[in-house]
Amino acid sequence: MARRVMITLLPFCVSGCGLSPSIPVLGAAFPGWFFCLLAGALLLIPCHLLVVRYGWQSRLSPLVISYLALMFIFAVLFWFLLFTR
Repeated sequence: MARRVMITLLPFCVSGCGLSPSIPVLGAAFPGWFFCLLAGALLLIPCHLLVVRYGWQSRLSPLVISYLALMFIFAVLFWFLLFTR
């Protein structure tokens, strides 16, 4: 029984092993997630300025976790905007 379930689920496990989108920059191919992560990190700058300007540090504490969550959200949004088919 367990073997049959594993054989049935195997195609779903290996279906994500396709080629990841890559972007050529000066002859080197960088993965698409790298640029999404970079865009997410760059979008944290205006978010940080807004947090400091309006004094929301206490609402977003601990800031490290909040900023990492914001960066992840921005990176995923960029991924969906740029690399979905």
